[in-house]
Amino acid sequence: MTRWTHHLPILTYHRVGPFQHDHVPTVSVEAFERQIALLAKFRCRVLSFDELADVLDQGGALPRRSVAITFDDGYEGTHTSAWPVLKKFGFPSTVFVAPGEIGRPGFSTWEQLIEMAQDGMTIGSHTMHHAYLPLVPEARLTEELIGSKQIIESRIGRPVHYLSYPIGGFTPQAQAVARAAGYRAAFTTNRAVSRAALDRYAIRRIKITERDTNPLALLAKISGYYDLFRQLHQPS
Repeated sequence: MTRWTHHLPILTYHRVGPFQHDHVPTVSVEAFERQIALLAKFRCRVLSFDELADVLDQGGALPRRSVAITFDDGYEGTHTSAWPVLKKFGFPSTVFVAPGEIGRPGFSTWEQLIEMAQDGMTIGSHTMHHAYLPLVPEARLTEELIGSKQIIESRIGRPVHYLSYPIGGFTPQAQAVARAAGYRAAFTTNRAVSRAALDRYAIRRIKITERDTNPLALLAKISGYYDLFRQLHQPS
């Protein structure tokens, strides 16, 4: 879709918890809960990715005031801090994980991911090694996109239907592998595609920060027209 078209606001978090001296985008637990409470106050309908994919399959229209919630990387705070808040409000969400990072210090364990999956959270792939796909040789795409999917499925006992491109980067070859692997959709950040129709293997998302506890700032991001206010980049 073009930047002038209404699109589903898909909110993207990374780490929820205390700020650390690193580059990881972080939202405090207090700010996260205020943001989720605002979604409830605004009477937003929070969709699961299965609901989104079903609409795409059927060629229907998404209801206005709908949003979706995602987490990249699978930080431990997704399990310990964000998930309890989402359960409190009854909101579905998706966490994208890279098998090569699971269990490392600061990241969720397989046991935590299994618990969240059994409790209703969707688990998606973030490639095998959190790889920036435009720099990955084509021969390695199978491992990054298909191998990661297979490992996650075998560990959590559920199918993996969704992919998030690390740092938002993708190529036509990566999209083709994702499609062939059976992903129902793949998600980027603010990478643009030069076509009017929605490309389900390059669905844009919106980064949420600590500042978005301001109701007006959050309203702008969930309006469905946020592309009007941000610079869109090429896919790679």
